[in-house]
Amino acid sequence: MRKSNIFLPAGRILRCIFLSLFLLLNLMVVPSLAVEPEKILCLSLEAQFQVDAEGIKETRVCREEGSYIIRAKIIYRKPDFSYILYLAPPMIKGRRILDNGKLRIEYIPGMNNPKHSSSLNSSLARKRREKSLNLILANYTISQLPDEYIAGREVYVISLVPEYPGSPGLKRWIDKETFLPLKQERYNSEGKLTFSSQFTEIHFGRKISEEELNDIPESGGNGKLLPPHQVISDIEELKEISRFPLSFPKYLPSGYSFQEGVLLNGGQRVALTYTNGLETIVLFQGPPINLNIQGDREMPFGTKFRTDKGKTFVLIANISEEELTKIMESIE
Repeated sequence: MRKSNIFLPAGRILRCIFLSLFLLLNLMVVPSLAVEPEKILCLSLEAQFQVDAEGIKETRVCREEGSYIIRAKIIYRKPDFSYILYLAPPMIKGRRILDNGKLRIEYIPGMNNPKHSSSLNSSLARKRREKSLNLILANYTISQLPDEYIAGREVYVISLVPEYPGSPGLKRWIDKETFLPLKQERYNSEGKLTFSSQFTEIHFGRKISEEELNDIPESGGNGKLLPPHQVISDIEELKEISRFPLSFPKYLPSGYSFQEGVLLNGGQRVALTYTNGLETIVLFQGPPINLNIQGDREMPFGTKFRTDKGKTFVLIANISEEELTKIMESIE
C-alpha cells in the first residue's frame, strides 16, 4: 500500500501562500474602494449641474392639518440650465421656473412680470452650498444605509442625524452613477416626517423634443435684469449699509451661525439668515406693520411675530416652539 505524504511539495506550498496573500490583499483593498458617505453627500450637492436629465418629481408636504402633493416636470442640462414646470395641484399648475446659470426666473400664470433671483449655480449659491456642507459635517452624524432602488436605478442611502437635540434630520437617496438625489425625506426636531420628494420617473441623456423646447419660455432679459434685493454675507458691512439700526438675536440653537443678510424693498426691510447646514432660521425686521396686535403673536408652520421697539419682527424656522421662543425673546 502506498504511504500518504502529509507534506505538500514545495511548489504547492508556494502557490497556497501566494493565493492566501492575494485573497488577503483583496479583502483589504475592496473596502477602500467604497465611497465614503461624506463624499457621496458632497457630490450630490453639485450633481444637477453635471447631468443631462429629465423626469417627474412628486413632493409631499406634511402638516398637522394634513398633507398635500406637488407634482412637477424637471429638466437639467449641464452645466447650469434647469427648468421646472408645475403640474399639480391646481393652485400652482402652470407655474414655471427657469434657471439659465445667471438668473433664476419664475413665471406665474396671470402675471406679466416674472420674478427674478440669483441662479442656483451663481457664485453666491456655490458659497452657500460650501458653507452648508461644512456646517453639516460639523453638526450631523452622516452614515450610509443599505442600497435601494428608486425609479429603477440603484441608489446610495445617506442618513443625517443631528448632533444637537432640537435640530431636523434628513435622509437622501442618491443615484449611484450620477450622484443626483432621486429621493429625500426631512424630519423635524421630534423626528416626524415634514417633507419628502421623489422622482417617480427619471431619464438621463434624453434629447429635449421640439414640443418641450417650444414650451420653455425665453430667459427674459438675457441675464441683464438684476435681482430685486441685495445680499450681504459680512455682518459688519450689513450694519453699515442698513437704513436703520439692526437687532440681532443673542440666543441661537447649538450649531447655527450667521449666513447672510438680505436687503428687501430697497433696504426698508432686512432678512437675517442663520443656518446649521441643513435648516435655516430667518429673522425679518423693518418698520412696524399696522396690525391690531400687541406683543407676541404665534403664527403657523414654525413662525413667530412680534412688534416691539419701533420695529416688526417675523421669525421663521423648522425648529421647536421652545427654541423659537428663546430666539424671539433674545432679540436686542
